[in-house]
Amino acid sequence: MIVTGALGVRVYYVLVVTRHENAKFYDANYYLIQSLVLSTGHFFPVVFGHGPDAGHPPLTAMAITPATYLFGLHPGYTPQRLTMAILGAATVVFVGLLGRALAGPRVGLLAAAVAAVYPNMWIPNGIIMSETLTMLVMALILLGTYRLMRAPTWGNAVLVGLGCGVEILVRAELILLLPFLLVPAALTARSVGWRRRLVLAALGIVVAGLVVGPWVGRNLVSFRDTTILSTGEGPLLLGANCPDTYHGPLLGFWSSYCSIDVRQEWEQSVESTLQYDKAKSYVSHHLGRLPVVALARVGRVWDFYEPLQMVDFDVNEGRPIPASFAGLLAYYVLLPFAVVGTVALRRRRTKVWPLFVIAGLVTVIAATGYGAVRFRAEFEVPLVILAATGMAATGRAVIHRLSPSAPPAAASAPVEVTAPG
Repeated sequence: MIVTGALGVRVYYVLVVTRHENAKFYDANYYLIQSLVLSTGHFFPVVFGHGPDAGHPPLTAMAITPATYLFGLHPGYTPQRLTMAILGAATVVFVGLLGRALAGPRVGLLAAAVAAVYPNMWIPNGIIMSETLTMLVMALILLGTYRLMRAPTWGNAVLVGLGCGVEILVRAELILLLPFLLVPAALTARSVGWRRRLVLAALGIVVAGLVVGPWVGRNLVSFRDTTILSTGEGPLLLGANCPDTYHGPLLGFWSSYCSIDVRQEWEQSVESTLQYDKAKSYVSHHLGRLPVVALARVGRVWDFYEPLQMVDFDVNEGRPIPASFAGLLAYYVLLPFAVVGTVALRRRRTKVWPLFVIAGLVTVIAATGYGAVRFRAEFEVPLVILAATGMAATGRAVIHRLSPSAPPAAASAPVEVTAPG
């Protein structure tokens, strides 16, 4: 029932709101055009140009390609948006399963219910961006991580490695999951010896490598400059390291004008290299300003610096201001419950470090890139789990406090034994 309601919320959001949001140009256009190209049998060529393309990892465009193949691209892109809505409802399923695995059936149901209505989980489901897949795969990775720590088997190591590989094909920077989540999860499985732990960690890394291997191999042989996962780091870093983002209202954010401030090259990897070199040069000449900028980036991603400005910026990526504002308020409501949930899980001796590894990765990625609320998508899953646990613990405490104290037990009356036994 919860998942059906979640799907209804997302379908309503698509049909009533986001299919009319077509006046903005942002990353969704890239994924849509690439899905159209994929549906015609071509594999990621440069749009409106020549040569190969790796501006983004491939999985988001590939996820909407079946809808594009069947229905084409029409104003509103409704089939593609509904694909994201279905994936968002699937995320609710796995968030509920993760909550049940960590804290029991009641928390599982509560976590699914929160995920169903939490705006920061259904807003991306109406937009053709990578955040929907990021949240879905993150829920699966965390499920596999806890299974691996509790039952360190080959199958669970393969499951986590598979999830990490898929997540890397959604967002390249999440390759950090391998050293900071998969490997520690395998090494902390105390029910087996160190040799088996090392083998499990290696197995997970190998599986992740096999998942991303075809994409990496294609990039290595297709581009002039070495390209592993994406050519997007050049424009990202140049747009985040320039006068516009080191001072003024865009402090800690990203500037599209800065990102194109290099000569246009015929080959995507060469242009990315030029952008990377220019960004590196700017950083090296403004190292004294970098701590302030990094702090602003982190503040933006966690909605503690210019949160209302970030709500306004969200409209540039298909996020209506009322929905973004609702997401901001809901986020602030969930945070204190997440603190309570963290304490409750620790008292149950449940390991919470995998959930906070994701928070650490969000912080590092924002500090080295730029701050945007959508880059927090992978942590929305742990946030909902922690908040649901905190809500359940708070509810139990309130009920216990309001319920009348049980009277002291009365002395038992003597029992007359009338027959043996």
